[in-house]
Amino acid sequence: MRKILLATTALVAAGGVSAASAIDISGSYGVEYYSESNTGGSADAADVSGDDFYDDGLISFSGETTADNGLTYGGKMTLNHAGNIEDQGLYISGDFGYFMAGATDGVVDGMDNFMTPGSAIPENGATTTNGAAANLMTNTMIADNPGTEKIGYRSREISGFQVGATYEDAGTDATSNNDVTGYIVTYDAGFAKVGYANGTTNSTTSNGANTGRSQYGLGTTLGGITISAGFGTQKTAGANGAADTSKIDTRDVGLQYSIDDSTGIYGVFTTSEEKIGSNAGDKMTSQTFGLTYTIAPGLSTILETASADYTDATAGSANSDGLNQTTAKIKVSF
Repeated sequence: MRKILLATTALVAAGGVSAASAIDISGSYGVEYYSESNTGGSADAADVSGDDFYDDGLISFSGETTADNGLTYGGKMTLNHAGNIEDQGLYISGDFGYFMAGATDGVVDGMDNFMTPGSAIPENGATTTNGAAANLMTNTMIADNPGTEKIGYRSREISGFQVGATYEDAGTDATSNNDVTGYIVTYDAGFAKVGYANGTTNSTTSNGANTGRSQYGLGTTLGGITISAGFGTQKTAGANGAADTSKIDTRDVGLQYSIDDSTGIYGVFTTSEEKIGSNAGDKMTSQTFGLTYTIAPGLSTILETASADYTDATAGSANSDGLNQTTAKIKVSF
């Protein structure tokens, strides 16, 4: 649901604007029960509770105008429950396509959901403490930092093809050379959609130790089941022309099914493995299962269970660990 906070009609001859301009307010608030247990090399200490209640609230202010020349433009600012700005940006769309600028999710991130189930579907997802320390991945998407200012472009879809690009600048000082660039190409054949994305995060300095990610995948629906599959590779170059220090291959597969108009189920399965370097052979797998239920319009619940296992390839290593977690959440949207 959306409520109009302020509505006016702007008639500006110089800009050719002759459409209603409005500021809308919308939001959501959720309370989540979360339980977690860790085993193996990162086992919980004695008497660790492992469970708690969390809240997650957002309120968004947005507005949009369509000009006589056919351009549509607007912006949005979102505050979280702590009172901090979480997303902010502007956009312009028209026959040329779509352009955005701001500190929010990038264009590529908005175009890859059909083939990136590990980030698009789960409420929380799962990763072990030591698996994360080994830099193993929980999804196949290329890099995108929502809180960093960026610009992006998305073309119109032409004969099923669409392209998008993003660029974010890390800053101006000597250790802020880690700019992020990325692009994506998708093709919608009707019965299935396929895509390829590629991105680079530069080293914080000029030593050339950049990290590149590539991803390809597909999304389709068979027998009422929505299937998403992504395959990604992350490579980290050695400093000053040295050999690559890391090559991580990741695969995530997601399944979604609507039982009826109010109830849905999903499952996501992820595997990530280091292929080279000092951590070669390290592997992490995770499985996530969820149930969603809409009680009434604007009132929904979710129940999710997930587990992850990390295996350290070092012989006799006690570093291997596991995680199990449960999430139960109720949310209102307004």
